[in-house]
Amino acid sequence: MYKIITSQEILKPYKYNIEKEFEQEIIKNKEAIFGKNFIYFDIKKKIGNTIPDGYGLDLTFHTEPKLYFIEVEMESHDLYGHIAEQLLKFSMTFDDNKYRLKNILMEEIIKDSHKQKLLREYIQNEKTKFNDETELLYHVIYEMPISIIIIIDEYTKQLEKVQSKLSDEITVLEFKSYKGDKEVVHRFTPFYDEQEIDIDSEEIKDVDELDTIIVPAMEEGFNEVFIGESCWYAVRISAPMRNRIKYIAVYQVAPISAITYYACVDRIEKYKDTGKYILYFKGKPNKIEKIPLGGNRMAVRSCRYTNLQKMLNTDTVSNLW
Repeated sequence: MYKIITSQEILKPYKYNIEKEFEQEIIKNKEAIFGKNFIYFDIKKKIGNTIPDGYGLDLTFHTEPKLYFIEVEMESHDLYGHIAEQLLKFSMTFDDNKYRLKNILMEEIIKDSHKQKLLREYIQNEKTKFNDETELLYHVIYEMPISIIIIIDEYTKQLEKVQSKLSDEITVLEFKSYKGDKEVVHRFTPFYDEQEIDIDSEEIKDVDELDTIIVPAMEEGFNEVFIGESCWYAVRISAPMRNRIKYIAVYQVAPISAITYYACVDRIEKYKDTGKYILYFKGKPNKIEKIPLGGNRMAVRSCRYTNLQKMLNTDTVSNLW
């Protein structure tokens, strides 16, 4: 059991007594969890035979907006029964009640100026193909598959195993709280957790161009897996990024400290009984002239994203971000 030490006290894990209390904390911290380009709909209206905890409209990528059902869950709930049942209900509801869902979301947009502003800025972008909010909602509801975000207070090994059996369109985020007499802190999995940089950051000039994942590798893993097996595992990839990854590049850690190879990605599949993925390559990796770390940047210690052409044309890794 983790504890957190602050300048004032020791904080202990806090178990929410009721789901509503937990959900309110999620809503309070929604921008930190999902990013500023994510519209959270705090709606409790019956759709078909279920009442979702909310909806999320992700506007991060101008070429691919995405709508999510949001389900807030407690780890104490029956993972196989309650959660699986809810997910089945969402799927059936989505298929049979798309017109009602579109009207509910539009009603919320009409009475919320902040949502209107975000949508207006999104639609006005030159890369966006939609003329208005109605057209955008039609696309994410009628032309895209159902996607679900589960937010839970503790991500257990049991839940990871359950997630490995579920659809790729289901994302599980952990939000765990620690409390003391004076302070409250939260440890959570951001929606875009694998980047190690904020998707809202000014460092990312054009998120629509992201198509390459850079993975760090030690010598043994590099030789045996990346080169020897033409694949890479076990990688945690959030739902919005899985369809965008076209290439994979490898950063060999010290003493090499450089990007040395890249490969085209053939397919991405779930990796064993985990919530992670394995990336299979199209043919053998391509060797490139070493791209050294450069500057005073810290070494690449976890997966990062970039654009392939930008990577091939840069002189140092530090110039990518």
